[in-house]
Amino acid sequence: MPLVHERIDVTIEDHIAQIKFARPEKMNALDAKMFEAIAMVGELLEADSSIRAVVVSGSGGNFCSGLDKSNFEGLLQQKGVSVDGGEKPTRLAERTHGIANLVQHVVWMWRELPVPVIAAIDGVALGGGLQICLGADIRVAAPDSRFSILEMKWGIIPDMSSSQIMRHLIRDDVIRELTYTARLFSAEEAKQWGFITHISDDPLKHALTLAENIVDKNPDAIRAAKRVIEQSYHQTPAQGLLAESVEQDKIMGTANQIEAVMAALQKRKPQFSN
Repeated sequence: MPLVHERIDVTIEDHIAQIKFARPEKMNALDAKMFEAIAMVGELLEADSSIRAVVVSGSGGNFCSGLDKSNFEGLLQQKGVSVDGGEKPTRLAERTHGIANLVQHVVWMWRELPVPVIAAIDGVALGGGLQICLGADIRVAAPDSRFSILEMKWGIIPDMSSSQIMRHLIRDDVIRELTYTARLFSAEEAKQWGFITHISDDPLKHALTLAENIVDKNPDAIRAAKRVIEQSYHQTPAQGLLAESVEQDKIMGTANQIEAVMAALQKRKPQFSN
């Protein structure tokens, strides 16, 4: 999967795609080129059926510090913000990527990817950076990492899909307090409230270990499980129960499902097909 872009490094090995934001001098802040790069990566990941897990991290000791402050020059001049690199500001209400605009897409796309996504968080995950890591299925953070729903500091609201993700993870009053105050919070608080899954001294190593565990499972069942979980948030009980059965009917008796059983019985590493 070739990708040449100055903002993101991509490596693929043993069915795991490692995505690393590569703007360390700006704490991996989000500018037009970064938005473009993340969207491009999403398209390439979705098209590569050999990938079974994705690990997202930042370079230079930080995950992502949020929107590049240079983007606010347009706001101060009452011109709006361009997120696509063009001279004219983009109307955010315009749907350009399915149900989303571009800035929402770079978060929501991790939920729409067919395989599990794990975020490994060092340093800061602020504003848009926090929203991006919330798009992951699993989030592992360093003990000294810091977080913030930062947008209110700049007089705006969080608008990169977090309203549709946080409500399934975090208590309503906690969301409201952190949104209204824009205050920093710690990894311990983030774990307590549901923003992150694990705290680890080496988040990237921890994330890769989780990814390796996922890769050893039936990839068809992993993809089906992600579909069922994602759909469940928007279904009635009857719809959810039916979705489970439909997916299971598709899996049972297939080559990869049989291989999972045989590998478990024979106590060996499974050999799945893509």
